[in-house]
Parts: sequence; structure tokens; C-alpha cells
Amino acid sequence: MKQYSRVSYEVRCQIHAFLQVNISIPEIANRLGFHKSTIYREIKRNSQIEYVPKRAHKLAKNRYKRCRRRYAITKKFIPLIRYGFNNDWSPEQISGRLRHDFKNGPCHSTIYRYAKEFGYQKKLRRHKKVGAGRHLQRKRKKKSGLNINQRPEIANRRGRIGDWERDTMHTKDGIQLLVCTDRKSRFTKIAKVETRTRDKIDILTKKIIEETGKRIFTITNDNGGDFRGKKGIEERVYFCEPHKPQQRGTVENTIGLLRQYIKRKTDISDIDCFKALESKINFRPRRVLNYKTPYEVYYGKKLHWQL
Repeated sequence: MKQYSRVSYEVRCQIHAFLQVNISIPEIANRLGFHKSTIYREIKRNSQIEYVPKRAHKLAKNRYKRCRRRYAITKKFIPLIRYGFNNDWSPEQISGRLRHDFKNGPCHSTIYRYAKEFGYQKKLRRHKKVGAGRHLQRKRKKKSGLNINQRPEIANRRGRIGDWERDTMHTKDGIQLLVCTDRKSRFTKIAKVETRTRDKIDILTKKIIEETGKRIFTITNDNGGDFRGKKGIEERVYFCEPHKPQQRGTVENTIGLLRQYIKRKTDISDIDCFKALESKINFRPRRVLNYKTPYEVYYGKKLHWQL
């Protein structure tokens, strides 16, 4: 059976030529490889006094456009959608933020189709990405220190600002970034680790968090030797169990977002300030925050998009 295909302009020209020499419609359909009802319908729909290929093609195109589902994107939202893509927001984040601020807006699938049609696919974090399995962690025994099971319940349920998670992020030539994320707001602070000693990392952690002007209650991290300092904040540090990164899932997710900008082979040796990168993360709306930004939740402020 012949695969379905639409009547093209070339076919319409052939139909017109066959009609001029009085060939029957069943015979035209047989010669062109269409069902006779298709040819009958084509002539009936697109004829006025006589069948003219150019006019028939124009009428058919107009009918096709009218029956297509239109994008539910109004003109006022287009600059905001483009702003979101240019700041590396996902279609879901853009849609959620529009509905949070304006109480309406297109769904994420509509915005995703817009991205494909207007060339914003490369702005999507997972564009042409495939999973790359996780390296097996080295076997290490649980060391002494406050166990995560001893962490206060209010920190476990994300009931206040000031309960942080931290981890290090590797880049080119073994240079590391210290990443600290607030559990409740997902507000993130980043700094380059200049000296990989235990005390220095604790001091650096305290410094970048205190820059926010908020009190530190607890800090949760893995069992790496880098986090076993003797100064600064050791009395508030809780250690996860070995081989359980899900116990510090907030900072693990944040590092995943940062990998959009800083890969393992990215050279950051000449970068000292990461304020711009922090802004990218802290001013990105999150579904888990009801599409508020980490900045809004951490500081209790409300930001508005300007139309």
C-alpha cells in the first residue's frame, strides 16, 4: 500500500494537465498513485469556475494553517522567555516563573517547542547530553565526628535558613572549588580553594557564608579529609555516612548545575571572583521553591520581571 502523502504543487499541475485532455478522475488517480476520492476531494475543494493549480495550492495552504494548533505564547511573554533562555533557565523554570509572577503563561512543552523552532536548543542544559556513569568511590571507613543522624530535626526538614551543605568541585589541573549551599533556600556560595589544608577550608567556608550576613547553624559534608579541620566551625559540622551522597543531595544537585558552566577540564587558574556564577545559580527560579529564586527565599525579598 502506498504511504500517505499530501498533494503537492507539482501534482496539482499534473491534475490540471490531465483535466485539460479530458482524462477521467479514476484514471488520473491511478496514474498519480492516489486514491480516486483524494483527487475528487482536491478538485471539489480548490475549484471555483475551473481548477487552477496555483490558486488550488494557495487555498490548501491556508486551510492547513487554520487547522494547526497555535502556540499559546503572547507577544508580551516572548522577551521574558528569551531572557530565561539567555540566563540558562530550563523551559520548566521559565513556565513556572511566568505563572508565579503573572498567574498565567505557556506550559513548559510549549516553551520547549519554541526553543526548537527559534534555535534555543543549545541553551538547554541537557542538549545532546548523555549520562556518564559515576566513578566508584574509594573505600573509606567512617571517621570520628558528628554523625548526620545527630543533626537537629529542624535542619533535616529544612525548617530554617542557615543549615548548609558543602563539597568540593574538581576542575583542570586539580584546582578545586568550594561549593556551599543552604538547605532551605538553595542559596549558593562559591570560592576557589587556594590551599588544600583542613583548617584553611574551614576558615574559607566560614568566610564566604558570613558574607551573606546570616547566621550559620549547621554544616553537612562528606567524610573527605579536606573537611576535618581543627579551627572555625568544627563543632557544627555533621558528616554523612560513607558512599551515601544522597545525604548531601542539595549540594550534589548544585554541583550538577554548576557543571553547565565549569567542566572538569575548565581552567579556572586565573579566576578569583565567582560572583557572576553565583548570580547565575541564585537568580534562577527553582521548582522545589515554587519557582521562586534562591535569592528571594534566602533574603525574604520578591523580584519581578519587567515587561
